Amino acid sequence: MNRKPLFDLGQSGFALPLRAFFLSILSAATLARPAPGIASDHSPELQTEARRLWMFSVRWENDTFGGSDRFYTDGVSLSLSHTGPNWLDPVANRLPWGEGRRTVGYDVGQIMVTPSNTRLPVPDPDDRPYAGILYAGLALHVERDNQYYGLKFLTGVVGPWSLAEETQKQVHRWIGSSLPQGWDYQLRNEPILNLVFEHRRKFRLLGAPTKFSVEALPVGNVMLGNVLTQGDVGLQARIGYNVPDDFGMTLMRGMVHLPPPRPAPAGAPPWSVYVYGGASVNLVARNITLDGNTWRESRRVDKEWFVPAAEVGIAVSVHRLTAAFAYVFWGREFVGQRDYSEFGALTVNYHF
Repeated sequence: MNRKPLFDLGQSGFALPLRAFFLSILSAATLARPAPGIASDHSPELQTEARRLWMFSVRWENDTFGGSDRFYTDGVSLSLSHTGPNWLDPVANRLPWGEGRRTVGYDVGQIMVTPSNTRLPVPDPDDRPYAGILYAGLALHVERDNQYYGLKFLTGVVGPWSLAEETQKQVHRWIGSSLPQGWDYQLRNEPILNLVFEHRRKFRLLGAPTKFSVEALPVGNVMLGNVLTQGDVGLQARIGYNVPDDFGMTLMRGMVHLPPPRPAPAGAPPWSVYVYGGASVNLVARNITLDGNTWRESRRVDKEWFVPAAEVGIAVSVHRLTAAFAYVFWGREFVGQRDYSEFGALTVNYHF
């Protein structure tokens, strides 16, 4: 099969939104702090922070942790976020839930999915199609007391321009594994637009903030767009010592990255550890990696509308660094799928 040259970012229309995204990160990083003594008209919670908090975060999800190489096989995301006054304040001021501690986040990521048998040059038409997604995201997080609200906008591309084929093949060369053979049949190039809205609450069931405690965090999530249109409800619980004042962990099918923890009280221990687990139910109206391209003919399978999921994990924080690992079980997503998916999820956050 004749192959087109590798997508040239420098000559494509896709380069413009990427350039704009990275310029927005640079402009946000150079915002000046408000002058001492000048109070904002935003929530009092914003004014309790002595300085702006920044967080750099890396999220990696991969099915190698489950001993497989199929279905949702890899997802990686990088994020930079900061609390305090920001250029999205005029938007937040108009939202019914916009008052509180605000955080703006910028992230980029890549996702790839494959069929169960990647050795076939012509994939089984009844198996999941090859698909890759390359995206950039802009998120607004608002925390008020024990409530969290998140709004995120995603844009990017699905198809060969995502570079998922090149990424997977290069990783397989590095580890000495056989190369996947069916990427010629992946979904076609298509721009993506998606919105994510998420709401969380936090309930301390036992214990004290800087001691041993048990917490429950109900979660609701809605996604709208040509990548994912779905609703999700779930519950996350965590048990540990000196649990951070944040809103838990999330997956790349949610907000991906949550805001940094609120400052610990004076005298709090410099470390924390907790275990967590959760379960959720996804009601899926559209998933581009199963339904295929929106406006063009492509490989597709019949998706399942009801998809359960569960996870267990552990998180450890030392001073400004937090590392968490979770093992995720994801239910059958399409008709004829023989087994559920399993993957590991590693998150590393650095606060400064």
